[in-house]
Amino acid sequence: MSTDANPALTAPASAASPRLPDEERAAAQRAADGELFEQLQADGFKGARFDMLQDRLWLYGWKVLRAWMKDGTIIERCRERRIYFPAPYTEVEEMMRRDDVRQDIAIDCLSRAVPRFMSDCLQDWKPDGGRSLNTFFLHLALHVYRDAYRQWAGGHRQRMRELLGPDRVPVGDPFSEEWEYEPVPGPENQFVLQETLDIILEGSSMEERAVCTAMLTTGLHRRRSRNNSEPPGSLSNGA
Repeated sequence: MSTDANPALTAPASAASPRLPDEERAAAQRAADGELFEQLQADGFKGARFDMLQDRLWLYGWKVLRAWMKDGTIIERCRERRIYFPAPYTEVEEMMRRDDVRQDIAIDCLSRAVPRFMSDCLQDWKPDGGRSLNTFFLHLALHVYRDAYRQWAGGHRQRMRELLGPDRVPVGDPFSEEWEYEPVPGPENQFVLQETLDIILEGSSMEERAVCTAMLTTGLHRRRSRNNSEPPGSLSNGA
């Protein structure tokens, strides 16, 4: 391989020095990224090194975003960066439970975030700014994640409307992360809905079937995070 090879293109510095303390490892990564950035500037931000960095950021985002979606902490990560959007607990649980959902959102997010970063943001990175290229990219990726989540959630909510009936839609609470689904009205829709549920739940566990049956008969209501006696607009300390 040529002497132009740069380990910063393929792996963080932590891969070469796994026993370094976190601060030293982060500093080593920033130093490696600084060298890479100088080479990218000399290349005019194009060429093989540019393409390899793009692949590196895609892989980094793929691993990190899917891990945060799986444990549900991605919403908190967005809040830390003041990236706000409705994320009802029912949808977050769905995302945490289903790998196919996490993959779809991650692909949608990264297919937009990576090209945008490489064309619009990369040249603004500062080697002495205290962030590695990975961390610098992740800030943009979380902003784009909001849009990818909204797109997935729009389709998910539409499917819920079709399942629960056209007259019952998810109702958002502006003072809570939690939404409610009103009960499905009238016995005339019960047979069709039950047949639809049987198709959807084929192969599901007994617990999952029981939850959906309860939705069919009594409706799923939000678990309120504050006492009902509180006046409208007030927030509990935990909100």
